[in-house]
Amino acid sequence: MKTCNLIIAFLISSSVFAQSKSESFNDNIKVDSLLARQVEFNKQEYGVRGYRVQIHFTENQNRVESEKMRGQISRDFPEYNTYLEFKAPYFKIQVGDFINKLNAFMLLKEISKSYRGAYIVPTTVYFEEISSENKMQE
Repeated sequence: MKTCNLIIAFLISSSVFAQSKSESFNDNIKVDSLLARQVEFNKQEYGVRGYRVQIHFTENQNRVESEKMRGQISRDFPEYNTYLEFKAPYFKIQVGDFINKLNAFMLLKEISKSYRGAYIVPTTVYFEEISSENKMQE
């Protein structure tokens, strides 16, 4: 009788361990699948949510003057990308590509010494810019 109970206990415990391993394996496949779907979604959006420091925001200024200012900012901060956006009727000059708001804030502290009124804005940050920035930090 003891031998029979021991065999039954052994069979039950081995089947329980087998189930937990397969469930764990299936969970990993599901997580990998979800991650792959998120990456594809982000590629379609051409970027992820991030931050930039906005230095200049003006209404009805001509493009030539905005380009000159952008060039000056690029010379002052060559290690960061600068962007000139036009959303009618405003021209905006933004600097940097950050996923982390803390990194954007560190740039803001540096920029605000030369350009008063700069502030952090949420925006879409492009994959190419993030990957090149990460390579520079390594």
